[in-house]
Amino acid sequence: MKKSERAASTRANLVLSAARRFDRYGYDGTTLSSVCVEANVTLGALTFHFRCKASLAFEVVQKGVDELRHIGTARPTAAGALTELSFLVLQMVTALQGNVLTRAAVRLIQEGHVASDWFDVFHEEVARLLERATAAGDLVAGVRPTVAVRLVMYVVEGAMADARRAGAGGVPTGSDFAEVWSAVLEGLDAHTG
Repeated sequence: MKKSERAASTRANLVLSAARRFDRYGYDGTTLSSVCVEANVTLGALTFHFRCKASLAFEVVQKGVDELRHIGTARPTAAGALTELSFLVLQMVTALQGNVLTRAAVRLIQEGHVASDWFDVFHEEVARLLERATAAGDLVAGVRPTVAVRLVMYVVEGAMADARRAGAGGVPTGSDFAEVWSAVLEGLDAHTG
């Protein structure tokens, strides 16, 4: 293996190991030495790639948010707004349940250790889709788009917390989110029932 390939592999291993620690213990509960143990590298190797814990956390957030943003752009756009919203929410929650990088990124952002506009962008996209659903007559009468946005955000934030709890315990997350989301969507969709 070339020196540059080995360096890239070490860096990726450090980011993944740090993500596991940040996901499980948060920023304050993670030490550089614990990341070294998790990654099976020396402190010197870690500091060669990341000068401090903050720069390592920043990299974890960058990688995790990149994956979350990819989900936002990889959905069917020719479908109705509620179908797009369903795809977005289900893919987002699946990523949070199954990907330690995304969970760690969200935790670091929520704890305020790394700034990111990801939540705002996601919130705006949910709002845009629900406004579109309202304009098309697809949102159930009597439900304002702003209330529907809050409902969707509460459900997604609950799924994030559930994924973090399950990830911290090393237990697979509940597979019932699709059923939960279906119940929420049924309550929003003017064409069901």
